Amino acid sequence: MQPAPDLVYRAFSTICETRTLTKAGYAKFRNFLLYGERALAGKKTLIDIFQETLTLEYGEQPLSRYSVEWQPDDTHLLRVGNPRLYDHPYQGLQLPLWPTSEVEWFVIIHNDPPVRRRKNRGRFVVIQPLLFADGAQG
Repeated sequence: MQPAPDLVYRAFSTICETRTLTKAGYAKFRNFLLYGERALAGKKTLIDIFQETLTLEYGEQPLSRYSVEWQPDDTHLLRVGNPRLYDHPYQGLQLPLWPTSEVEWFVIIHNDPPVRRRKNRGRFVVIQPLLFADGAQG
């Protein structure tokens, strides 16, 4: 008896992390925003990566699947593409505001890496005015 392919995929996924969906339904993973479902905004989702396939899941239901390409260091993503959105029971009740043919909608958004900023240490220079301005002391 062989286990179901989905069970094998989940058991052997190399990266398994949780992310919270934004108000627009995107999960931030590395330098990418990946669409899950807008109706699940604020909910924790699971990101599974097995070889070159990334799956976004909620409640053991796949929301979307993407193909990924790794950089030579095998820790950073070079590209994410080929999005596949699944039908699931978490669809939002709100109808789309515009027809999909009239609006360009991005399923994958590439973010620039966060820039580390040096802390600006305020430096104070204090100059004491002369105590006796006329030159006479006492």
